Amino acid sequence: MTILKRVWRWVKWPLAILVLAYIALIIYRIPAVGEKQRTADTIARIQAQKITLSDVMGTNLPPQPYEPENDATVAGIDKNNNGIRDDVELAIFAKYPKSAKIRAAELQYAMTEQMFLTDVYNTNTWGAVANQNSRAYDCISLTYPRTNLQKYMQITDGYSKEVEAWVFNTQARKDAKDKAYDFTTSYGSPDPVPCDIDLNSLPN
Repeated sequence: MTILKRVWRWVKWPLAILVLAYIALIIYRIPAVGEKQRTADTIARIQAQKITLSDVMGTNLPPQPYEPENDATVAGIDKNNNGIRDDVELAIFAKYPKSAKIRAAELQYAMTEQMFLTDVYNTNTWGAVANQNSRAYDCISLTYPRTNLQKYMQITDGYSKEVEAWVFNTQARKDAKDKAYDFTTSYGSPDPVPCDIDLNSLPN
């Protein structure tokens, strides 16, 4: 027993140090694991968010937001909770009341531009948003025929730029977009199905 006691006297402190180091490592890793899960959840939400036919046809249009309240935050107001800021959604409907195809493409693009303001906080989330944004831009390119390439580029580029002007309409929102682009990284290959809603299925 005396020998065992002596051995234990020499072993117990190194063993205790190892146990404490292991516990400290687990505690240290908890924030990293939590951040990884948060990123995974955000990316899943980004990839799942799509415009619907109801969005395109305006069956649940929001009321016009009160501008000071809407511009008081970077995210703004989204009363109908479809991922598109209300003032931007209403601006698209006001400009294109007779073209569901243009509305569908611009609403999808507006949704993804809004994501740069609300969902980007690291390179992984930036990549997920950039991929959806690229899809939406490709969808815009399907709204005009390519028979006249110069006119096609002018018009489709105009559609995207007007949406960007609506989404990033305050200095705070422009600054937030610039901050999001600090996380710029490579992202996946183009999606073969760019539009959330098949434009050919729409009446006009």
